[in-house]
Amino acid sequence: MEIDIRAVQLRELEILKAVMDVCDRHGLRWWADGGTCIGAIRHGGFIPWDDDVDIGMPRADFDRFRQIAPRELPPDLAVQDFQTNRQAAHFILKVHDVTTTFVEEDLAPYPQAHTGVYIDIFPFDGCPDPGPERDKMFRRVKRLRLVNGFLRATWADTRTLGQKLRYVLLYPVRWVLPFNWATKKMEDLARRYPLDRYPCASECFGWVIYPTASIRQTAPHPFEDTALPCPEDYDAYLRGYYGDYMQPPPPEERFPSHPVAWFSLEKSYRDRWWEVDK
Repeated sequence: MEIDIRAVQLRELEILKAVMDVCDRHGLRWWADGGTCIGAIRHGGFIPWDDDVDIGMPRADFDRFRQIAPRELPPDLAVQDFQTNRQAAHFILKVHDVTTTFVEEDLAPYPQAHTGVYIDIFPFDGCPDPGPERDKMFRRVKRLRLVNGFLRATWADTRTLGQKLRYVLLYPVRWVLPFNWATKKMEDLARRYPLDRYPCASECFGWVIYPTASIRQTAPHPFEDTALPCPEDYDAYLRGYYGDYMQPPPPEERFPSHPVAWFSLEKSYRDRWWEVDK
């Protein structure tokens, strides 16, 4: 489905400013993450084809924000994570505009995970140095991700005969384990590695590894009509994952990263208007 990228970006900027206000009032530490950080450094705003906003927080600040944001954000904004929505298996927080619709294709089968236009907040934990301890952590995370995928899967997700047989044979497990059991276990595992005790920082349970020193301090960088804190050593922060982040991808790769099933800036996802409009 086609979306108005610039209109989405401007609404995301409004959401981000509301989040910034909560963080400022409570002294919470955060920084522009991923493509949002690249946008601030390379473009002074959004990457023109980027369709989301990502920010990072140390786990302690992430937990505090999770606690206070639902009561302090404006009424048109809501916080979603695996604790508040049974079908939201992601490990991050999404702050989204409930008056809009931005339902990604891979989440279309999961109504409780539907959202409006949103920004993502990623927790950062410590990570062991390369070696047996890190390998053990990654093996546990890999197993828990497999369990997480099964608990979230639907019959429509099965493609092969083997997948269908496993689905039927293992279905009773769903009556024993809570839907978010594996996600909670992964979060408990991540908490064993406080950010300030390790030279490496882990985003989303080892999804991306950064040098902790690169995010200890932040500095403001222009972003659209405001300024965002970015890691002071943003070069070390970005280069390890993106390589030459100052070089834009070729034109054929400049497209939004979230294929959308249903989108509207005027209609709420809660109304399931796409069913009515068929």
